[in-house]
Amino acid sequence: MKLLEIGTILEIYRGKVPLNFSSEPKAGYFPYLDVEWMRTGRIRRYCDSLKGVVCDAGDILIVDRGSVGLVGKAIQGVIGSTLVRLSSEHLIRDFLYYFLLDKEHLLKSKGKSAMIPQIDWNFLKSLQIPLPPLNDQQKIVAPLVLLDAEGGASSVFRNSADFIKRQSSRKPLKAS
Repeated sequence: MKLLEIGTILEIYRGKVPLNFSSEPKAGYFPYLDVEWMRTGRIRRYCDSLKGVVCDAGDILIVDRGSVGLVGKAIQGVIGSTLVRLSSEHLIRDFLYYFLLDKEHLLKSKGKSAMIPQIDWNFLKSLQIPLPPLNDQQKIVAPLVLLDAEGGASSVFRNSADFIKRQSSRKPLKAS
């Protein structure tokens, strides 16, 4: 199985500050996804998508300034300026999510800081990720997705630093 630097296959979309905000939902406005939303799930503001970076439900987000390395799955909305949407045509969303979730503490510890901590993007891009075929990625993360649906995979496996590596380093699964 191939191991490669995640930066060679990762697409990065940085959030921006939208032009118009509202404290209430209104036509043409989306939830504004910020760090507080990442932590609590509470939407404080809504905004138009002019100048904003729109994300779809299930997109993978990471905080790149402040609460460095915090990883989450998006709802449909516009991402704030401290969030980054990550994707790759070579990785299914859940595989990328659990890989980054596994690296959350490492990303925090390697963050750059003058006054406000920031992700060290060179470090993140240099992380080695296993690259099984997409259908094998789905099989690897299926138990985690099921546990999350039951309310617990993220916390159960948050401290299991080698879980995905162990799963993906096994002999590739054969199609039934």
